[in-house]
Amino acid sequence: MNHFRSNACCWTPAVWVWVALTTVRGAAAEEPVRWRTAPEARQHRGERMSLTWSGMPLRRALASLARSQRIAVLLDRRIDPDRTLELTFDGEAVDEVFQQIARDQHLGLSWFGPLAYFAPPAAARRLRTVTTLRENEARQLPSKKISQAMLRQRAWNWDDLAVPRELVETLAGEAGVKLESLAQIPHDLWPAADLPPLTLVERLSLVLGEFDLTFRFDDDGRTLTLVAVPDLVAIEKGYPGGKNPREKAERWSKLAPDCRIEVAGGKIVVRGLVEDHEKLGGQETRTVSATARSGDLRYTLTIQEKPLGSVLKQLAEKLKLELQIDREAIGEAGITLDRLVSFKVDEATIDELFTAALKPAGLSFRRDGTALKVFPAGINSSTP
Repeated sequence: MNHFRSNACCWTPAVWVWVALTTVRGAAAEEPVRWRTAPEARQHRGERMSLTWSGMPLRRALASLARSQRIAVLLDRRIDPDRTLELTFDGEAVDEVFQQIARDQHLGLSWFGPLAYFAPPAAARRLRTVTTLRENEARQLPSKKISQAMLRQRAWNWDDLAVPRELVETLAGEAGVKLESLAQIPHDLWPAADLPPLTLVERLSLVLGEFDLTFRFDDDGRTLTLVAVPDLVAIEKGYPGGKNPREKAERWSKLAPDCRIEVAGGKIVVRGLVEDHEKLGGQETRTVSATARSGDLRYTLTIQEKPLGSVLKQLAEKLKLELQIDREAIGEAGITLDRLVSFKVDEATIDELFTAALKPAGLSFRRDGTALKVFPAGINSSTP
């Protein structure tokens, strides 16, 4: 089993024939890589490294980089994997190495959770936003079972000469949904691959995105129809305007010039990509404040793309709660505490605060005195 999904290929008029990046004819199979989780990868991207490539084929360079840094890499099928690299890095941050490769090859780079995705710039630019839109829709599905399946994180692998159309069918079967317009995926053969844990929506988006496709849910969420990705995709969010919302909006417009930023009702409304919201959200102060109201404590908190486990630990410490996590049940439910969460509460009760943090991940909680017990939604957990 190879552990680097790539697009080394031989072209014929009928089909792309894929060869895995880590495959070396006559060589013994390499040991499996334990890919870094998304939080681990983010932290590691600040580490320093040195290397030199001269006449190195892109596919071999990325395979070597992926294994040495334990960061999974995906090279889009539309990129020629045999183009060569002439690059030297001397004590550069890992993040800068990835960015420089993309610039040198005129590619887009999207950090897709624990995965580095190299693709045509337009495809890389919109991938996370398209995926986030689908995940938001999945959270609103009337079927809780399908919603949880679509958002459940799992590692994923397939064998050599896999057919992408069949991979999509397998994912649909995992969620228990039907597929429409499957014929939009042309016939291809892909190499064996081993991906780090991703939600089902993310896995679908990665496969479909290589054909400029996404999907839409029908009204009850039981059928997915494959559709073309729009040229323009965006997410709209409102942010506190502060004392001078118009001045703040002007400052943000300079930070994210591709966004549509307006002031409405004292709030700043931003329409842009996920990466733009992350940049602007980082300008907000993330603090927990408590004020007394009618004898109850109320909490105001903004969290943007933080690991759920870390958020729970910090909240428990601040609120002097004993955190008890039913890790066995959570693991069996296919949920990981490494998943990134974003939420905002304003003057919320403590129960509303933890509901906002846990519900999107398919988790629930119960408070017994100073003990906070966390477990999968839909089960009665009486033990930590």
